Amino acid sequence: MFLSIVIPTYNRAGYIGKTLSSLLSQDAAASDFEIIVIDDGSTDNTRAVMETFDRKRVRYFRKENGERSAARNYGARLAKGDYINFFDSDDLAYPHHVHTAWETVQRLQSPEVFHLGYDVRDDKKRLLRAVDTLPAKINDLLIDGNHLSCNGVFIRTDVCLQYPFFEKLHASEDYQLWLRLAARFDFHCINTVTSTVVDHQSRSVLKMNEAKFVYRIALLQTSLEQDERFMQVYGRRLGTFRAYLFIYMALHFAMAGLSTGKVIRYLVAAVKNKPTVFFTRRFAAVIKNTIL
Repeated sequence: MFLSIVIPTYNRAGYIGKTLSSLLSQDAAASDFEIIVIDDGSTDNTRAVMETFDRKRVRYFRKENGERSAARNYGARLAKGDYINFFDSDDLAYPHHVHTAWETVQRLQSPEVFHLGYDVRDDKKRLLRAVDTLPAKINDLLIDGNHLSCNGVFIRTDVCLQYPFFEKLHASEDYQLWLRLAARFDFHCINTVTSTVVDHQSRSVLKMNEAKFVYRIALLQTSLEQDERFMQVYGRRLGTFRAYLFIYMALHFAMAGLSTGKVIRYLVAAVKNKPTVFFTRRFAAVIKNTIL
């Protein structure tokens, strides 16, 4: 089998049906794939929604809540495909998603990891932005931010099992894994847009507990800086990496309406690590959100 699409889900009964329908509507040329849904202890009617889908085409497993990274690893261990694609349960695939991945594997001769382009749309399907101009290899660019969509990343199964998601991270676990993989393999990018990230107000990335958020970013940083291979490849650019993390925190604090003092403190920390971030669009976005 070519591909296993692993979908972790938690209380997304109102979205996952559309996600599955989009994946089951792939081009006729793409049939050699399976879909694995890992229900991470949902308390809504996710199970009832799943019962409407053919179990021969969609394998459904329910487990106790252990957060998204654990659910993804659980699904990876069940995968039968040569590659794994971790799809989010509130996003959508275009009909050429799987076939484009298959063509990429043939052309690049079984790469360890690659990423396909994506766009971001609101819940009324209006286009907000498209990510389709990334470099052919994104290894260098990844150190200054997570430019990727989880829906667009395909990992060869043997590599995925060797380098699982870091389960102590309950968010940002995807970015942590991308950097670990980028420190070890060529991370190819193909800019054909094959999926949509749906930007709705209940997205988990828009919810923030301040203390947990600060702890999570600190854990992201320390876990990578304790990775010997990561330090060999990216050690000279730690200032860039830390500056990005500080700006990321400042932006989320600004969007959450937290005190201006906290936002400014993290912006100052970013500039101390890399002065040129003062002139970036990301820095300007934080200032804009703080003022507004």
